[in-house]
Amino acid sequence: MAQVFEHIDAAVLVVDQDRKVVATNGLASDFFGYDEGELLGQETRILFDDPADFEELGKSRYNNEVAEGFGERFVVRYRRKDGSVFDGATVSGLIRTAEDGTVYFFGMITNVSRQTAAESALNQLHDITSSRDLNFEQRVDAILKLGTKHFGLPIGIFSKITNEQYEVQQAIHPENALTPGMSFDLGDTYCSHVVKADDVRGFHHVAQSEIHTHPCYKSFGLEAYLGAPIVTDGERYGTLNFSSPVPAREFTGQDIELVRLFAAWLGHEIARMRDWRELETTRAELERLATLDPLTGLFNRRHMEDCLRAELERVKRYNKSLVVALLDFDNFKDLNDSYGHDTGDDALKLFAKVSAEMMRDTDVIARWGGEEFLILMPETKAAGALKYLERLTDRMRHSDFHAKDVEVKLTLSVGLGIAGPDDTIDKLVSRADVAMYEAKQAGRDTIRMYSEDER
Repeated sequence: MAQVFEHIDAAVLVVDQDRKVVATNGLASDFFGYDEGELLGQETRILFDDPADFEELGKSRYNNEVAEGFGERFVVRYRRKDGSVFDGATVSGLIRTAEDGTVYFFGMITNVSRQTAAESALNQLHDITSSRDLNFEQRVDAILKLGTKHFGLPIGIFSKITNEQYEVQQAIHPENALTPGMSFDLGDTYCSHVVKADDVRGFHHVAQSEIHTHPCYKSFGLEAYLGAPIVTDGERYGTLNFSSPVPAREFTGQDIELVRLFAAWLGHEIARMRDWRELETTRAELERLATLDPLTGLFNRRHMEDCLRAELERVKRYNKSLVVALLDFDNFKDLNDSYGHDTGDDALKLFAKVSAEMMRDTDVIARWGGEEFLILMPETKAAGALKYLERLTDRMRHSDFHAKDVEVKLTLSVGLGIAGPDDTIDKLVSRADVAMYEAKQAGRDTIRMYSEDER
């Protein structure tokens, strides 16, 4: 009976109704590590990694009631003589002899360990990449651990390559000998072959390969290597690679595709993160621009109103002091009429520069409208505000400002308003506006404060 199955490309076991082996083929001995004589007469229980599988299959397949013809393919974990295990895809069937109708059962077994391991790795990769609980660094770490386990290569590296320099971004090493930031000449690494080929390269036994003279082998003695390029937006970023100081099994096509898939995910994720950072930068810049006056670069009225609202809340809640100053250029219309609007714009920009240089970190200065500016001074008393404003207006008055080769003196009228616990923005700014009008009436180029009596 054994001769019938000898040329089948699968391990074959023929058993009687007690599930004792009556015939095998050569591949069965290769798969399980037993000589034919050791298998004959043995109950197949010894070939199952889990005894429960032996019992279950006896009920579902290997009996007269259900084992008519070939059954469906199923996968079982088998155990070899040396204790190692493998996943076997099995198809079972029934043989009935023509002479007396004796029933035998057979199983045809194919080793699919690598296939099931690859499927498991793909499922784990999906879990890693889709997890919302892991950040990018944690996902890379999980992929490196998955790769070292699946390929049987204990060293895993995610690298970045710039010009001819190889830099470790993240790494798994049994002795923690590799840390982020470590740098090597690309030519001294096996990854130089990946870069040259622009594709996956693998060497399962470097000493017996064409790269046995490579500097990496001489320096580090790495006997096995599997690496793939990481490509981001069409450009090489670096590599994902795994290695070992001892030779490994030959790499299969599945291994090649799996490391390529790992690297492709990293490339896509790096590109996504880069796009996200650029988007965040753009969004932040747009938000910043939305708060600025385009001519002077100072804050605009909208932003100042937000600041005023927040500071008035602090005044009300914590009884903090707050002073605002409304500043208006004197004779600004005459400046524009005499020398042109460009000169007027230059005067406004000069004020922005001078005030920004002199302001305290806690102050906020905004262009309130036209040639008017509002200065918000939190936790400041009237005396302190007056000293600061006197220095500011004096600096503007003595600035070296020229229009068409004519020196022009720039002066400002300033009105102060002191915030109270029940103030609104309109009330506070209106008091500063009244005080500024008083400064204009007093001859300009002066500072007035809204008095308590008027308030």
